[in-house]
Amino acid sequence: MFKKMLYIIGLASLVSLVLVGCGKSQASNQSSAPTITAKDLGDEKIGILAYEWVSNDQAKLEKQKTNNDLYSHYDSVIKSKFNGNDDGNEEDYFLSRMCYDGKKGNEKHSTLTFNGDGVADLKYSVDGENVNLQYTDSAHLGDRPEYEAPRANKTVSIAELVKTYYNTPKQKKHVDNFAKSILTEAEWSKLYQAGDSDSSDD
Repeated sequence: MFKKMLYIIGLASLVSLVLVGCGKSQASNQSSAPTITAKDLGDEKIGILAYEWVSNDQAKLEKQKTNNDLYSHYDSVIKSKFNGNDDGNEEDYFLSRMCYDGKKGNEKHSTLTFNGDGVADLKYSVDGENVNLQYTDSAHLGDRPEYEAPRANKTVSIAELVKTYYNTPKQKKHVDNFAKSILTEAEWSKLYQAGDSDSSDD
């Protein structure tokens, strides 16, 4: 009986040690995962992730379906044209018109612009590991025309953006490809002027 008790106690101790070891191993694997910072992402990519956050924020307020992989069409780099990529998909056409305009001189904000009336544009500034956002709050537009929509000012952490929109291999691939696809505002202006010049020559 005594030997049987010793055997049971020893077996229980062994199981306990194995479980503790597994727990430490999992904790070690989790803690060894690299943390993606604002510096790692860069200003343009932060804006692209923030645009996903804004899209979902507005969708939630309007009780619409959210999308944590907004750029899923970008399995490869699809360089944007100045007047958008017309592939028959309205959402892709809209996204391909997005241009990155980084802050210059004393400007406080970078902008993702669609070179329209400014309603769809997102202004943002990186503050440490947070992003301050300014955008049109269409969810609270009501019966007013779009240009009278209120402006929203929100702050979101880089950690939240990464966890939600830059976490899986597919998300990273799509965001990275989209960042390489869109034009800078300078590139857009150059192409626009060239296109306008071609039109006037006809």
